[in-house]
Amino acid sequence: MYSNKENINILTALLVQHKVKHVVVCPGSRNSALVHNFNEHPDLICHPVTDERSAGFMALGMSLQTFNRPVAVCVTSGSALLNLLPAVAEATYQKCGIVVISADRPAQWVDQLDGQTLPQQGALGNFVAKSVSLPEPHNDEERWYCARLVNEAFIALGRTYKSVHINVPVTEPFFDFTAKELPKVRCTQLVKWEDEDSREMLIDQICSSHRPMVVFGQNSRFDIADEIVEVLGERVPVLYEPLGIDEMPVCLTDQMISVIDCEDDSYHPDLVLYFGGHTVSKRLRQYLRKLPESVRVIMVNNDGELRDVTMHADFVVLGDGGDNYEMQKKIYDNVNHVYSLDKAYTRKWAALRKKVEKAHLAYEPEYSSMLAVKFFEERYNGNTVYYANSMSVRLGSIYADHHIKCNRGLNGIEGSLSTAAGASLAEPDKNVFCVIGDLSFFYDENALWQQQLSGNFRILLLNNNEGAIFRSLKGLEASPVRDTMIAASHNLTAKGICKQFSLNYKTVTKKEELEEGIKWLCTVKSKRPVVLEVITKAEDDQRVYNEYYKAISI
Repeated sequence: MYSNKENINILTALLVQHKVKHVVVCPGSRNSALVHNFNEHPDLICHPVTDERSAGFMALGMSLQTFNRPVAVCVTSGSALLNLLPAVAEATYQKCGIVVISADRPAQWVDQLDGQTLPQQGALGNFVAKSVSLPEPHNDEERWYCARLVNEAFIALGRTYKSVHINVPVTEPFFDFTAKELPKVRCTQLVKWEDEDSREMLIDQICSSHRPMVVFGQNSRFDIADEIVEVLGERVPVLYEPLGIDEMPVCLTDQMISVIDCEDDSYHPDLVLYFGGHTVSKRLRQYLRKLPESVRVIMVNNDGELRDVTMHADFVVLGDGGDNYEMQKKIYDNVNHVYSLDKAYTRKWAALRKKVEKAHLAYEPEYSSMLAVKFFEERYNGNTVYYANSMSVRLGSIYADHHIKCNRGLNGIEGSLSTAAGASLAEPDKNVFCVIGDLSFFYDENALWQQQLSGNFRILLLNNNEGAIFRSLKGLEASPVRDTMIAASHNLTAKGICKQFSLNYKTVTKKEELEEGIKWLCTVKSKRPVVLEVITKAEDDQRVYNEYYKAISI
């Protein structure tokens, strides 16, 4: 029988799946449930050692003797953890990491005169590659989070060969050993492309798929990404956004996901290859998270970090540290030559894209921010384009058929204008465009307080006098302060700011002026930055945006 503590059971299950065999255990009450679990599992061998200083070095010796196979050492709360530091430091400099597991007291009792209680997470400092603290979970998302933290630690261990620290807060009572079995937990493994066995195992995973799907997140821009979209997209669903890769057809990813029933298993892949970082589409993220547990997910990036936006990651693929073209080509070739594709699945996705694309091309928005972006993208001529966050980048994702840039690391509105302005200074011989909403523009207007800015910096300002995206949040309309205090409604224009900074400025207030205004923005000769302010109404912008998605779904 195992402990009734879910974080301890998740950790125990993953220790075994990550091929830990030996655990050095030290005495204590707070870690008693951990020690009990480790001793209960038939695949773990426990070695009791009283002195924590000695225990750490014994774990190091076992790891060295077993050719760096991960070995764990488990201690109780308080100063017991600090006694492991000499062994952890030695392991770091020998490039032979150990897995430090410390029981801990609840965080609310740190520095509250409770015995054996100190801030334990991070206590081993720079001598560990990763330090995580496992929550005591109460729902499925917290269970996933707990497991993900353990997987992150083991991936860091495999990537850096430094020790890792897994801190386990445990509340009383400790001694309830009533769980008949350990939970089934997804183990996320690090695949090093340079390791032949790992590489072949990954290829086997791909080749055994019948319903693969490829997803490109922000800044994928892999050498072969365009070829994947162009060629592979004819055989399997490839979902991408203009933040991810270079020239390609309009993405339509968010639109397709908005149409399908996420519970319809005929659309479900059995394998997802995820390249790169963030996605703008919240619908896509939610769709991936709702996929059945049986789906396999392979995350491909250049640093080997676990960033599991899908909640289903099985593998994190670390490139070779240099030119990753060979890795990308090999993955592409194997997906492209999966011989047992489920043709009904691929036909269904292809038909969906065709249907959505037809509706997308047929939709003609009324005068709005959406129409402004549509006209702008129709005049795109190969220049660098930055979109600000919130509604601006969502509109860009609908119409752009080229790579666009956006501060999607944290997704804040601050600095959107400054980032684009900086880009224009770095590339003075080429136009740099910034498509930005009014709140983002006014928030960051000091970006224009830079005398070196010149006429190559072009701004399309979408001014609907508030943060219009807040109109799309269901339920918020019930608040009497939605417009004034949340959406920050105002009656400002950029005319005075542009005069203050000597910018070349023009305003548009109706459809008849819009196309000519976009042409002016793109072609006018100017020594100073150029601003086209498109003034619309927030309620019209939201209505047009909603009508677009209704048209897509018919």
